[in-house]
Amino acid sequence: MKKRYCLYIIGIILLGASCKKDQYYLFNDTARIQFGPEPGRIYTTSFNFADTVKRHTFFYDEPSVTQDTVYFDIYAIGGISGKDRTFKLQQEQLAGVDNAVAGVHYKDFNSNELLAMYTIKAGAVHARVPVIFLRAAELKNKTVELKFNVVSNENFGTGEKSLLWRKAIVTDRLSQPSSWDAWYTQYRLGKYSTVKHAFMIEKTGQKWDADFLTYLMTVFAEMGYWVNECKTALINYNNTNPGNHLKDEFGEFVQFP
Repeated sequence: MKKRYCLYIIGIILLGASCKKDQYYLFNDTARIQFGPEPGRIYTTSFNFADTVKRHTFFYDEPSVTQDTVYFDIYAIGGISGKDRTFKLQQEQLAGVDNAVAGVHYKDFNSNELLAMYTIKAGAVHARVPVIFLRAAELKNKTVELKFNVVSNENFGTGEKSLLWRKAIVTDRLSQPSSWDAWYTQYRLGKYSTVKHAFMIEKTGQKWDADFLTYLMTVFAEMGYWVNECKTALINYNNTNPGNHLKDEFGEFVQFP
């Protein structure tokens, strides 16, 4: 009885490990496709939805920059093929937001330029998906959202339902970087506001954009230095303005953890 019980437990453990490793190879009835994290993280459960939503702003770019590209990762399920296989994307309209408009805020997924890029190459199961955003003048005053889904076509069925969509939030204003996540909010920078962000840029000369925040995660000593610079600048500002401490656009006092 003990031996049978042990074999049962071992079987459950092996099954769990197999399921985790095969999360991107669950279907073998037909070729399917779905989004996922970067290739090096596809077997790390905590990263399954890491790139579900990406934020982008043209705010830091020179006026001559009229478009920019945001990339997502996508995977073919069910093995490789000896030929190139195109896949198809389709926008989903969202309620209660300003939806991005094809040809105005982003290049249409069905444009000839992009159709050729939306391809899983022969012998591969992964591709980077370019979404090209356009710097519409109205983005100076608004933020648009683009939610899109991968849909079935002649080459692919669809994979896991939760991995069939991605979203990008785009503007030309100062806005919360993708890297200013829950960890930064709780432990280093506090609640995001454009007033705080602009203050940090002014006082440090750093952009505090997604790239800079991602970089600081690799050098904690430097992160501590720059965060302390912001805290010191805020203390100095408030001491200089005793009856008018810095408030954000929500009417709350600007603070750091």
